[in-house]
Amino acid sequence: MLDAKVLLNSFLALFSILNPITVVPLYAELTKDLDRPTRNRLFNTATFTGFVTLTVLTFTGTWVMQYVFQIHVAELRIAGGIILIAISVYEIGFADPGAYRVSPEKVMQMGVVPMAIPLLVGPGSIVTGILILSRDGWLVALIALVANFVVAFFIIRSSVTLARLVGPLGTLVIARVLWIFIAAIAVHFVLSGISEVFGIKLLFVGR
Repeated sequence: MLDAKVLLNSFLALFSILNPITVVPLYAELTKDLDRPTRNRLFNTATFTGFVTLTVLTFTGTWVMQYVFQIHVAELRIAGGIILIAISVYEIGFADPGAYRVSPEKVMQMGVVPMAIPLLVGPGSIVTGILILSRDGWLVALIALVANFVVAFFIIRSSVTLARLVGPLGTLVIARVLWIFIAAIAVHFVLSGISEVFGIKLLFVGR
């Protein structure tokens, strides 16, 4: 019989990493020039891609890393952190407002990168999913994944409406500030990965 406390703890652990609330202004900014049907299809694509990606990597991640690529979770943190840092720096200081204005036949690609990966599903959520699976079992992990993406779906579908409440300037400011925090999270991934790989204790890592 499933323990409600275990389910809640697993859900909250994954939700705190996915944190779909933080992508609301980012998603609104990326899709501000799209019509409503296209935007909704894009949000559906991002949510579905994120769910499938995280579910597959949660259940196969350990095996793939160890036996296919022969890499460690710490190395995944370093690689994912570097990618996030590069994207964050570009978005904060160099992004062209029209950079994501792609042709209609290619617009759905934006739902995969960067909206699903790495904005919604990154190295932190992958590692968290793998840890929940190993700690609580496949059923708890699956329920936590499904519940999180159901919540994420409704939050993401409301992102434009939520963004309108704070206005275009507020959305822009929040988006840029969030990119700074995402960059900081990415730095933490890199430092924690380095700390684990080399077996050294770095200041502030793990606090």
